[in-house]
Amino acid sequence: MLGLFNDYDDATRELMHSLETAGVPLTPVVINYGGELADGALCPFVVYTGLELRGEPLFFNEVPIPPWCEIRQGSEVYGEVLRDDEVIGRINYEANTFRQVESVDWLLRDGSVGHTDRYDRYGNRYAVSYYADGVAHQTVYRGPGEWTIEVDHVVRSVVMRSAGRLLTFPSLTDFVSHFVDEQGLADDEVLINSLSYPLFVMRTRARRPNTTLFWQEPMPGDPPENMTTELQQPKALARIVFFDERLRRKVAAQYPETPVHLEYLSHLDQFAAHESFDPKRVFTLTNSDDLAGLPELLEAFPDLTFSVAALTLMSERLHELGRRHSNLVLTPSITHHRIRDELEKASVYLDINAGGHVLDVVKAAYYLDLVVMALAGRAKAPDFSLTFATPSELRARLDAATSSSEGRRAALAALHEQHGPLSSVDDYRRLLG
Repeated sequence: MLGLFNDYDDATRELMHSLETAGVPLTPVVINYGGELADGALCPFVVYTGLELRGEPLFFNEVPIPPWCEIRQGSEVYGEVLRDDEVIGRINYEANTFRQVESVDWLLRDGSVGHTDRYDRYGNRYAVSYYADGVAHQTVYRGPGEWTIEVDHVVRSVVMRSAGRLLTFPSLTDFVSHFVDEQGLADDEVLINSLSYPLFVMRTRARRPNTTLFWQEPMPGDPPENMTTELQQPKALARIVFFDERLRRKVAAQYPETPVHLEYLSHLDQFAAHESFDPKRVFTLTNSDDLAGLPELLEAFPDLTFSVAALTLMSERLHELGRRHSNLVLTPSITHHRIRDELEKASVYLDINAGGHVLDVVKAAYYLDLVVMALAGRAKAPDFSLTFATPSELRARLDAATSSSEGRRAALAALHEQHGPLSSVDDYRRLLG
């Protein structure tokens, strides 16, 4: 079975892990290369350029720079390349890492980006993007292999060059279809998780609808246009599998006559074994001292320990609250390692702070099998938390979840099944054969 994915992102990781857990045989092909690839997965940009996916990420002070230049790291979230105290380059880091290089922007005299060197998780400079008026117009992929690949972002064509050959494709769709044919990949049954290029490729290749779309995104309005077209007159899609039963029912109600089969599954084996935790410990990571209802929670639950941490220093407002309540533990300037320790020790994660989502911690708490609770209006990732309209509703569920193991299990069941019942390996095998 061929798996055709637009990107190797979190959604694709989750889906591939579920399929592997279910024992579904899969040849995964990731169309775009963004610096990382799963073991056993194919990517045309990697295969044709001969990139070797082994090694360590490039650290900021290992970036190749021109003569008489220096690298400097200040208080910014990026590094700088300087020549005679003039900034000529900006070093961008991978999210949630300590100065591991994702790309380097090389600046023109007016401060705009002229070109960007792109680095992968293995230390390779795998591509260079060229800009005009602040917009990328071309990306060139190179490696030790025979082919160089040029992607024109304006006309969206792809050109492959080697010492003796030149291949031109009018679109990325045609390029990927050529790769599937050249690699001899069977496409009689195909799994995709995007309505972008994976669907475009299969629309050009499928002699009959033979493709299963796994829909892992929210759908705040009507189904997207590409989905609607397939629901009305399928050319590629034989089946859509939703990871939210509410969305499956919504689409089924809107298109009761569709020949496309509409199914539901949940992801498999997505929760870590969370065992050595304190059932009376609650954790919050914040970038603000505005934590709705925290004083009332400290008063209402003197037997619970509320651990509040921040990546930066904390305000006097929080320190004063800590002096008044012995069950409040404050950790300013917390490290990433300590955050993981706090998540492992806690039973509950509270998403009650104002401000943005810090380090995707809500999703991390969800997958680490904490009971994640949030207040409406402050929920950073509502799909990964039990969200309550009022502080009193949150207090009631917090009381139940921390009073007994049965209450905790009930809260976790409500959290895990809010999008639908949990699926089993047999469910996957029955659906996918």
